[in-house]
Amino acid sequence: MEKIQLRSGIYTNIFPVILPSGPVPVMKISRTRATDLRVLRDEIAKSNREVRVYAHEEWVFGYGRDARIFLSDKGFGETRISLKDIPALAARLVLDGFVALALSKGFWQRKKDSPKRVEARVEVFRPEPKGVTRQGNVKVFIGYDLRCAYYPPVESLGLVVDVVWAYQDENGTPLNTRAVQARNALYEVWGIQEEFLSGTQQLNLQIAQIRMHNYLIPFAQEFQSIPLPGGESALLKAEPFPVILGG
Repeated sequence: MEKIQLRSGIYTNIFPVILPSGPVPVMKISRTRATDLRVLRDEIAKSNREVRVYAHEEWVFGYGRDARIFLSDKGFGETRISLKDIPALAARLVLDGFVALALSKGFWQRKKDSPKRVEARVEVFRPEPKGVTRQGNVKVFIGYDLRCAYYPPVESLGLVVDVVWAYQDENGTPLNTRAVQARNALYEVWGIQEEFLSGTQQLNLQIAQIRMHNYLIPFAQEFQSIPLPGGESALLKAEPFPVILGG
């Protein structure tokens, strides 16, 4: 993988997403005609079909491998839309495609509710632990907190990527920070996370730069092509948005 050299400056942790120039296929129905979405989502879950539905303004959109077959019986019709015209839907499609790709690579997902006004958010973790503590036998997994949203100042969709961590015991049972501390493994965990300088308990003041160059940019490079419905793909640029300082 080619190492990206950022030009001098300050950078965000937001990576530009380039949407397809042409339309993509989705299913669509007027919100006034749509079944109660809670009921519809329950039906989808019980069917084990690959279908997603998302309400936006006066429309409900459906997508996924089985969307056309499953939703045609619910009154949805097939159409093609330009994702640039509906950024909120684009964010959903991009993140769903991203998760599907990550899971196919062996990543695992931690469920997380999205805060209000965040269009789409998930956490995914690498399959193998970054390290295991000698004290307490705590497995430390590195993960990525992903949010996708439209940024009007740059007229672009962006993927926000933050490093997050998950802990498990020797049997794969999730642990919280308090449980890690009870195993007397907290300082060793922080060392694995590079919060400390190597071999010390001194805070690593370069942690932001290390995470950008060693984790965030390589992660964006790994997922440069994100599958969307109908065989289209969105492209993730591996160079994040810079901070523009006003004069």
